[in-house]
Amino acid sequence: MRRLLLAALLLALAACSNGLPNAPDTFTLDPSGHGALDLPLPEGTVWTLSPAPLTIEPARGVGPARVVFQADTQLAPDAPEVNFELEWSGDLSGPLRLTWPLVRVTGQVTETPPASLTAALPAARLPEPGTASAPQRVIVRYTEPAVAPASASALVRPELRIIESEDPEALLAALAGDPNVLWAELDGEVHALGEPGDEFYPLEWHLRKTGARWAHLESYAEAVTVAIIDTGVRYDHPDLAGRLWGPGDGAYDFVENDDDPTDPGDNHNPGYGSHGTHVTGIVTARAGRNSLPPQCYDASGNPICSESGLVGLTWPAEVKVLPLRVLDENGSGSFSAVAAALRYAAGLPTVWNDVTLTNPHPARVINLSLGATLYSEAMCEAVADATAAGAVVVAAAGNAGGTAYYYPASCAGAVSVGAVDNAPGEPRPTWYTQHNDAVDLSAPGGDTSQDTDGDGYPDGVLSTTWNFETNTPNYAFYMGTSQASPQVAAALALLLAANPGLSGADALAALEAASTDLGEPGRDEFYGQGLLNLPAALGLELPPGSYRVHFQGPTDRWVGTDADGRFSTYLPSGVYALQACRDDSDNGFCDTGEPERSASVSVPGHPTYEVPPEALALP
Repeated sequence: MRRLLLAALLLALAACSNGLPNAPDTFTLDPSGHGALDLPLPEGTVWTLSPAPLTIEPARGVGPARVVFQADTQLAPDAPEVNFELEWSGDLSGPLRLTWPLVRVTGQVTETPPASLTAALPAARLPEPGTASAPQRVIVRYTEPAVAPASASALVRPELRIIESEDPEALLAALAGDPNVLWAELDGEVHALGEPGDEFYPLEWHLRKTGARWAHLESYAEAVTVAIIDTGVRYDHPDLAGRLWGPGDGAYDFVENDDDPTDPGDNHNPGYGSHGTHVTGIVTARAGRNSLPPQCYDASGNPICSESGLVGLTWPAEVKVLPLRVLDENGSGSFSAVAAALRYAAGLPTVWNDVTLTNPHPARVINLSLGATLYSEAMCEAVADATAAGAVVVAAAGNAGGTAYYYPASCAGAVSVGAVDNAPGEPRPTWYTQHNDAVDLSAPGGDTSQDTDGDGYPDGVLSTTWNFETNTPNYAFYMGTSQASPQVAAALALLLAANPGLSGADALAALEAASTDLGEPGRDEFYGQGLLNLPAALGLELPPGSYRVHFQGPTDRWVGTDADGRFSTYLPSGVYALQACRDDSDNGFCDTGEPERSASVSVPGHPTYEVPPEALALP
């Protein structure tokens, strides 16, 4: 009889919705993502609710219960509601649909006085590589006007003439032997300096995150040398032509003890490329069309290498890299070699293998995308010597993802650089970057496992490198603090090039003061003083940008606006720290120096909420 009663009870439960007496098929959470569902179950009813895309307490039980739900607000999409499909199991079966309605939040960013959109000049661009016509005119300076041919047009002054020629190179050769000619040159072309037209420039997201894309708005009067202490470099990479000090100009190989620091490649992984060439390209890869070497053409004469490539941060300035090789074919080097290279780079007389070396082109900035966890007195003393000589020493913080100190980055006086990713809005620290109290600044290091902007390319930092298997120049996405460090070094070089007479210490102070404070307020172990912000450091006057709004609270959301500053988004209810700004640098978030307003707003549990105008009024 007892078995018959139990069977009848289970049949009755099965006939109810979801097998639950007096229970709905759906349940609605409140706008904060919270809710409690009472289960009036008979004693002894075994049940489980799964899967769990949100917190469920309890998720299983026997008999009646009150089930409490809490959605993960960080997963809230920008949509009117979120739906969760759950399943009962055990003595019960069937679906339970949870609906989480979000709050439609609207508002309008205003500015007093409003930004003058007419002041925004369109960004000039260099002509596409290969489109410039070859010069057909030659400028000639004669010793006196009387010796100039009558057919030559006068220019500026009587002895300065223009000669048209179908073969200007042949004409130059003939003029070189004319005793009446002081000098002659091709009448080349100049262009409005703007964002480059290089083939891979659109993939260099790090130039946008740091505002380095605007570097062409500054003028640079000073020539600056940046020493890169690394694996050496490939001098035959066409995108580095004219941007390197070579053998006989101060470049040096502390591994082979000669003046040719050409990177021979990695013995263990020939396909890896050239680390030193990659770091070098981040600093100084040239803009415009390249002269390709013979190996860049196939059997039919078609180019197989990029004819323009990409650009380094310092492309608008006269910045040259001094390559110094200290890492061998196994990627290893000694403390002593690094110490010697540091002193040599700074222009200090250096004894290496009983030979005294003198650098004819002392570096104002030194980059080291290398390191070790073992403290080295030799390296740290060399950092102090180089700094005392006026150089700024920049080094990678390390890629172990922990708090350990890496050297020379953590030596007193060195600038330790951490890495951030390509997240929408504010970039975040990468999973691998070292974080400790030695970190001074942060810059893009990327993550090659991600494609956050959906362009089909990994979020690594793109730069020049070398294919040792085919012996051809190429380009590759790398990630690491090795890629973040040279961006800071390049930014320092631009500051020094733009401000003759500025000391290295002053340039560093300006760069740190202009950095964008991310993470915890003030200096922190991930970002240091903040993220590299080149427009603020250079004091550039940028055209007014679009407005951005940041909500940080139960969820984190960056929102763009229309041309009138209006926006609409969907958020969980709760208290938010709100930040609104005019994104002049166009990097997707609020940088130091951009007009902004911060406020605290409470999004109520109502269907709609309009942010108070005073919270969105920019100064």
